[in-house]
Amino acid sequence: MKIIILGGFLGAGKTTVLLQYARSLISHSTQNGNPVVILENEISEAGVDNQLLSRNHFLVKNIFSGCICCTSSAQLEQSVREIERNYSPEYLLIESTGMAYPDSVRRTLRDAGSWDTGIVALVDCKRWHKVKCAMPDFVTSQLKDASVILANKIDKVNENEQREVIADVSRYNSSARIFPISAIKKQPDELWTKITSLCLGKG
Repeated sequence: MKIIILGGFLGAGKTTVLLQYARSLISHSTQNGNPVVILENEISEAGVDNQLLSRNHFLVKNIFSGCICCTSSAQLEQSVREIERNYSPEYLLIESTGMAYPDSVRRTLRDAGSWDTGIVALVDCKRWHKVKCAMPDFVTSQLKDASVILANKIDKVNENEQREVIADVSRYNSSARIFPISAIKKQPDELWTKITSLCLGKG
């Protein structure tokens, strides 16, 4: 089982990206049953994102009792082991809450097992400067260990602003590949394939 952690700030578009990514993984999988399982981390029990994913016919599991990078690390490990045992998916996509630290989530998983694990981080091009000024340490923690960073919502900024955001983001993680996208549009399957390869050390 391969694990991709999807991190990013609140409102950056994680669920929209997750829907596209999961569909692409499923379409290219040769595995029967449940090739992709999604693990949601919702602080609120309302589970709005979970309802959206379920309506789109994805198998979704949830962790509700707190942020998975801190208070629920044991529950995270237990949930991942249960998913592997009960469903044996080819891929597990973990959408962490916008307040989680993806590097801590990956550390928990690496300490718990031998899963191949990668991080994709999202930034909101429109709100980038506001977010980085308001929460500089949090921004660093979100981006520093990502293999791939998706600069989302490029439809909301002009070309100069887009270039400025991407240049600024690269200062937080010079080794990550940064892809500008507008997740409201369908992205090519080649992009998702490249992201998977980069996250799992094959790109």
